[in-house]
Amino acid sequence: MAEGKLIGVDWGTTSFRAALMDGEGAILDHGSSRDGLLSVPDRDFETVLERAIGRWDPDGGLPVIASGMVTSRTGWVETPYLSCPAGAEALAGALGRLTTARGRRIAFITGLSYRNPDGAPDVMRGEETQIAGLALDGLRLAVMPGTHSKWVRIADGRITAFRSAMTGDAFAALRDHTVLKLTTADWTPSPTAFAQGVAIGAAEGGAGLLGKLFRQRAGSLMGDFPANETAERLSGLMIGTEIAEARHFAPDIGGPVVIVGGEALAARYAAALDVLGMPHETAPVHSAFAGQFRIAKAAGLV
Repeated sequence: MAEGKLIGVDWGTTSFRAALMDGEGAILDHGSSRDGLLSVPDRDFETVLERAIGRWDPDGGLPVIASGMVTSRTGWVETPYLSCPAGAEALAGALGRLTTARGRRIAFITGLSYRNPDGAPDVMRGEETQIAGLALDGLRLAVMPGTHSKWVRIADGRITAFRSAMTGDAFAALRDHTVLKLTTADWTPSPTAFAQGVAIGAAEGGAGLLGKLFRQRAGSLMGDFPANETAERLSGLMIGTEIAEARHFAPDIGGPVVIVGGEALAARYAAALDVLGMPHETAPVHSAFAGQFRIAKAAGLV
């Protein structure tokens, strides 16, 4: 087995992942747990970290690089946002540093901020590291599905602009806390219903969401579709609306959209893009660790 040179930590609000990498960035071993930041007792982050990575480096001699919500206000070390445009080199120059009580050296990758042309702000934490790991050439557009989805403009590997959409949050709230909950309790998987929702959401350039939402309720009452298809149609409606809005955000970018995310959500967005005739490709699953290695190398940690 090759010798470990770097430990990467991807620490989110509800999840924890870590990887041991060699001097070329190859993953030698990895692990995950449900030790998200909000579940850490008494904010004892060091104990959680040591429990996860101590087996790889009991003496604490390897550098550790961490990304994700671990650098947020509710995380371990809050770091200021770095303004766009930014890539691996800029992120390497903005690393936060911490030496733990046990003497372990940790570098924290900060998040990015962006001001839209109208001055409205947007922020991300963690996604910038995944994008850095892709090392994309040319002008590209990536979508990062999730509770707060991100659409990211990339120029030769550097993030130049992005926009967030509270698609996952809004879907959960609408499904569980509005009149739609009366017909979303029984969720029957239906690719056809999902595709119909996508088309409705994307229609009219994504406009009219509030009216489209109520028509999901009316459609089930009028027998236009089975009530147990409402959740699939709602999911498609929200994602279709998000994609239509992204078209306005990046009308000048051609080529396939890069989908960066977990397998299930990536597949759902791929299906939605297929409905709308938009080419796409899926990024490697360990892009966060690849990004951590690139940033660590640029910072001279490995």
